[in-house]
Amino acid sequence: MTTLGFGRQSANKSLLVHFTAAGALIFGISFIVCWLLAFVPVSATHAFITLFTTADTTSPTALVQGLCWSLVFGAWLGFLTAAVHSVLNRIGF
Repeated sequence: MTTLGFGRQSANKSLLVHFTAAGALIFGISFIVCWLLAFVPVSATHAFITLFTTADTTSPTALVQGLCWSLVFGAWLGFLTAAVHSVLNRIGF
């Protein structure tokens, strides 16, 4: 079977995009769920919300700022995960 030289690079780019998008979605959805749970009277620290914003945890400002920063942070972690996976895969680990 013949393989083309650009196949592996294309797969690595696809992997980077996939993990970056997945990380952003995971963190974005988690932030929205935590923000909604901030309205429920439970004894929780809401530290995940305060990780991404300094606004009051139940304010619309917290939702917008925190969602934006959680998407950026999740994308960054997803990108790092894909990059480390690619390096480990290349060295055969």
